[in-house]
Amino acid sequence: MREKFNALPAYLQASVFGLLASISAAIFSVFVRLATEHIDPLQAVFFRNFFGLILIAPLAFRSGLAPLKTTRLPMFCLRAVLSMGAMSFWFSSLAYLPLAEATTLNFTVPLFGTILAAIFLGERVRQYRVAALLVGFCGVLIIIRPGAETMQMASLLPIGAAICMASAGLTIKSLARTEKPTTIILYMMALTTPMTLIPALFVWQTPSIDALLLMAAGAFMANITQICNTNAFRVYDYGFVIGFNYLRLPFVLIIALVMFGEVPEIWLLPGAGLIIGSALYIARREAKLNRIKRGLSAAASDLDPPPSQR
Repeated sequence: MREKFNALPAYLQASVFGLLASISAAIFSVFVRLATEHIDPLQAVFFRNFFGLILIAPLAFRSGLAPLKTTRLPMFCLRAVLSMGAMSFWFSSLAYLPLAEATTLNFTVPLFGTILAAIFLGERVRQYRVAALLVGFCGVLIIIRPGAETMQMASLLPIGAAICMASAGLTIKSLARTEKPTTIILYMMALTTPMTLIPALFVWQTPSIDALLLMAAGAFMANITQICNTNAFRVYDYGFVIGFNYLRLPFVLIIALVMFGEVPEIWLLPGAGLIIGSALYIARREAKLNRIKRGLSAAASDLDPPPSQR
């Protein structure tokens, strides 16, 4: 079976991984929603990390203590703080907002990522990406409708999660230059588990068996999402794979309607279209620029042979 799958074209393999990642991410959101009916979202964040650590540790330590070797512990700590913020905002939004609205507003991660990269990394944001950012944030305004009677302050929760996720993404970019993926994941779980326990203790209530099972299943689905996304990006272009992330929305819409009777407001669809369209444009534009940079680097290497060949 594996041989047949590996024989498929790379874009088909990436499509399968991307589709599975979207489905598992949607299911993860449902598990969190169900669990937060029994426990506080902050407590759910702790259990997500606790069970995630239990699941990832055996895989990480198959090669001994090598994944623990690092000289960049401060950066790992920063990433853990940002991840804790992202999960706290995200789980709270899943508890207090309709699933489809929370999911759509969280699609603003690439928009905030572009802004943060420009501020902290000095990346140039040309006029086309500025236009895409404006279009995306217009979509946000359409959904939350500031000043309208139906606006909820909870609508800011998935946006807060998106800002933290985008910030954490910058730290991952930095860590990925020197650290192995296993090390990055292991340190995140190892650091966020005790860190998220602290706020969880302030709202602690004895979890039911149902809540524990839901969060254990949620942690498993989150790990599946990470593995599928990693494999998808490994076998094919980022600009192609990232589009599958937005398939979460139709899956979430169906699940929310069937399981929770949530009918999306009419404003959600045009707002989602603007957010997803702008995010896809930014992702594909970034992928194109990266390909150009790699091509220029390869050309420069060809023109400048190593000293042994001079």
